[in-house]
Amino acid sequence: MSRATLTRLFAASGAAALLLTGCTSGVDASAGAGADTTRLRVAYGWYPTCFDYAQSNPFALFGRQVLDTLLSEDPETGEFEPYLATSWKSLDGGRAYEFTIRDGVTFSNGEKLTARVVADNFETLWKLAEQGVSPTPGAYLRNYDRAEALDTRTVRVSFKKPNAGFLQANSEGQFGIIAPESLAKSPKERCAEGTIGSGPFVLDEAVQDERVEYVKREGYDWAPDAYGRDGAASLERVTIQIVPEESLRAAGVVSGEYDLAYSMTETGLAQAKGQNGVKTVLASDRSVVNTFVVNTADPVLADPAVRQAIQRGINREELVSAFYGKGVEPATDVVSPGHPSYKDRGELLGHDPEHSASVLDRAGWVKGKDGIRAKDGRQLRLSLAFSAGDIGSAESGWEYVKNGLADIGVAIDLKRVSDAEQADLRKSGKWQLAVYQGASRGDADGIAAFYSTRLSTWSGQAPRPKADGPLAEQAATVDPEKRRSLVDRAVTEIVTQAYGIPLFDSAQVLLARSAVRDLTFPVNAWEPILYRVTKK
Repeated sequence: MSRATLTRLFAASGAAALLLTGCTSGVDASAGAGADTTRLRVAYGWYPTCFDYAQSNPFALFGRQVLDTLLSEDPETGEFEPYLATSWKSLDGGRAYEFTIRDGVTFSNGEKLTARVVADNFETLWKLAEQGVSPTPGAYLRNYDRAEALDTRTVRVSFKKPNAGFLQANSEGQFGIIAPESLAKSPKERCAEGTIGSGPFVLDEAVQDERVEYVKREGYDWAPDAYGRDGAASLERVTIQIVPEESLRAAGVVSGEYDLAYSMTETGLAQAKGQNGVKTVLASDRSVVNTFVVNTADPVLADPAVRQAIQRGINREELVSAFYGKGVEPATDVVSPGHPSYKDRGELLGHDPEHSASVLDRAGWVKGKDGIRAKDGRQLRLSLAFSAGDIGSAESGWEYVKNGLADIGVAIDLKRVSDAEQADLRKSGKWQLAVYQGASRGDADGIAAFYSTRLSTWSGQAPRPKADGPLAEQAATVDPEKRRSLVDRAVTEIVTQAYGIPLFDSAQVLLARSAVRDLTFPVNAWEPILYRVTKK
C-alpha cells in the first residue's frame, strides 16, 4: 500500500518465556481465524492515537512490528546481543558509545541502513525530546551531546555526563531505527502515517477504529539470535482488529474468529474457561510496580512514621485477591520480579497493623474519639488522588485500602480525577498521595526516573539524599557490580523510609488459540514480537 493511501485512511478517521496456563488438549477451530495458518488475527481494545512508537509508548504493539533496534537482550542471561549493530563498546567511562552497524540492511522503502542514518535517528530523537514530543526517549538520552558517523559503518553517540543505561535503551522499541524518509516527517505526520522501519513487517492498511493490517517483509534476514528464527517472518499477515468490548474479544477467541485477544480480566477468562483449544497467556512485565506516590514535602507525609505505618497498614494479599484477577500479584519490591534490579523485600511490605499502630504511637500520633490520629493539633487525614486511566481504577479497591488504614487511625479522602487533572496535579506539587501505574523499563534508570526527586515528574517532593545520591551515581556507573550495589542501597533506603508505597505487580493477560506458538515479549508485556509466531 502506498504512503498516500495510508495518509488518506488516517485522514478519514521485557523476552522472558511466557507462562501458559489453562491449556486444553483440543485443536483449533476449522473455520475463521484458525483456518488460515499464515495470518494472525489479534483482538485489541483501542485504536492507536499515534503510530510513531517514539511518541506513543502505550501503543507498543503497533509500532514494534515494523522496527528493529541496535541491540537485543537475551531473556535468560540479560546479556546484550547483536541486532542492527554487530558490535559496540563504551568509551570514556560511559560518556560515549560506538556501534558497528550491520551491512546489507535495508528499510522497507529500499533505503539503506548506514551509520549516518543511525546518527540522524539519535539527533532527531533528541530534538523531539527537547520539544516535549518524545519524553521517554528523552529520559534515555539524558545528558545527550551529539551523534556522529565516523565512517559508513561506525556511529558514535556522546554524552556530557556518563549514561550507564544507554545500552539497555537500545534494546527497546522506542529506540527503533527508522528510515530517512520518516526522519524527514513532522511529529504529526509520523503519528498519522507511521514510520518506515527495517523490521519483519510493514504497515499495510489502517482503518480508523476498525483494524490495522501488517504484511510480511520479504527478504528480511537480520533478526537477533534471541528470536530463535532466521529469514522472513512465518506469518504472511497480521490483522489487529479493534474490539473495545472485552466480552467480544473473549468470545472471538473461543469461536476461532480471533487467534489472540489482549487485556483479559476475570470476566473474559470466565467466558473461555473449559473451552476447547483456548489457553491463557500471562506476559510478565519488567517495571516499577503500581504504587502510591508519596509527597514527602507535605507536612504530614514528611513524618517517616506516617509513611511506614501506611506501608505496613495495607493488606496487599487481600487487596489483590478481592479486587484483581489473574496476572496481578502483591508487590514484594519497588519493581517486578522480572526486573534485573529486583530483590525480594516482601518482609518490609507485609501487612502488620500492630506494627503500624506502634510506629504511630511512638511518633506521637494519638487516636481521637473519632478514631483518627492527631499530633500537634493536626489530624492524620490524607487525600488519595486516582484517575480513571489507572490500573485498579475501580473505587471499590481504594475504598478497601481506605477502610484498612482507618483501623490504624489514618483517614483517607478519595479524590477521583481525570487524566488531565492528574497531570496538572503532578506538576503543581499540591498533592499528598496519588496512584502511579507502573511503567516498563528493564534498567535501573527506570527506578531512578520514578524515585529520584531530581528526575521524577511528580513535583514538590522533598530531597532524599540517601536515595537521590546513589540513584544519580548509578546512572553514571558503567561497572555492573558497582552499579548493582548502588541501586540496592538506594532501593533499601526507599523501602525502609517508605518514599513510595508499592502495591501490586500486574502482568498482561491474554487469551490465545492453542495453535498460536512462540509468542514472546522481550522487553515488556505490551511489546510482543510477532516475527517468530507460528500457527500449527
